[in-house]
Amino acid sequence: MWFYRRLLRISWRERRTDQSILEELNEERKLLNYIKKRKLTFFGHTCRSKCTLMKNILQGRMEGKRQRGRPRINYIDNIKSWTQMTTREIYDVILERDVWRQMVHEAVRAANVLGNDAG
Repeated sequence: MWFYRRLLRISWRERRTDQSILEELNEERKLLNYIKKRKLTFFGHTCRSKCTLMKNILQGRMEGKRQRGRPRINYIDNIKSWTQMTTREIYDVILERDVWRQMVHEAVRAANVLGNDAG
């Protein structure tokens, strides 16, 4: 976004939203969709693997006390919000690679549609 601001010669002191700058350039946020796709595919890969340590870390099953304040958004919360599924449904779908791959494409496509409608 800083590059777009420099391209349009917009000072950091001007109160312009990122969305307004993207609209002015007729662009969309491509990097976020790429990151979302990578996170979803990596999550499916690690959940199908035999490495239990990585599964426990991604699923948030770490021992210890929870910190004070609002709970942080963890990896599985992102996956659940992007796929609109419960945790149990996600783990059932992950075991079938082709179905999970289709689910990833649908989640990224839905993000593209929502991003274009909001802008």
